[in-house]
Amino acid sequence: MPRRLSAVLSPAEALPPVATALVVDVIRATTTAAFLLAAGARELVLTAEVAQARAEARRRGALLAGERGGLPPEGFDLGNSPREADPERVRGRAVVMTTTNGTRAALRAAGAAQRVGLAALVNAGAAVRWAAAREGDLVLVAAGREGRAALDDAYVLGALVAGFRVLEPGVRLDDGARLAQALFLAHPEPRPLLAASAAAEALAAVGLAADVEACARIDALALVPELAAREGAALRFRPVYPKGV
Repeated sequence: MPRRLSAVLSPAEALPPVATALVVDVIRATTTAAFLLAAGARELVLTAEVAQARAEARRRGALLAGERGGLPPEGFDLGNSPREADPERVRGRAVVMTTTNGTRAALRAAGAAQRVGLAALVNAGAAVRWAAAREGDLVLVAAGREGRAALDDAYVLGALVAGFRVLEPGVRLDDGARLAQALFLAHPEPRPLLAASAAAEALAAVGLAADVEACARIDALALVPELAAREGAALRFRPVYPKGV
């Protein structure tokens, strides 16, 4: 029987126990995560809380990255912006990251799936190839926004569904995956849709509207942040470069 591809559109939905999960917080955590690793960060460590992030950064001698209310907490080295992923600053360094929605979604996925990857538009093709190369059922997890479904994340889930169906036309979709795919197919150009999202409006309010353009670039990167280890309340990710399947 063909495997099943599910999509969880809201943080309020329970995650099915599956072999593989792809987590999406396109504006901006999973986009930024991919750019940090592409810029040469040695590893990326995700935590849920600011205090946890500070402790992990001290323990590892790592850079601190992330946001609350869209802006970096006091004392953080970097925000949650893909435009801050400067190789001269992050190459060879560990980076500890905490965000309002995305890092929590990754931790939730790690509790349900054996394997976890981070996906966004910038690495959508690589994420699809990464997931297709794994055995078993799959779930796409939208981080959402403050406990609710988010237009931008649902759209990217749809892009992943559409890409996966090219590789596995017989894959079985649940209703969430069908809804997300319909949204994506109705809007072939991502920039206007992402710009219309509540996440984009919130960034514009704090002067970071340019981040939305960076998040809307399709297949700019060929890597997937893959969960390498669960370390207490933290998740350690490494970059992997999927081959064509």
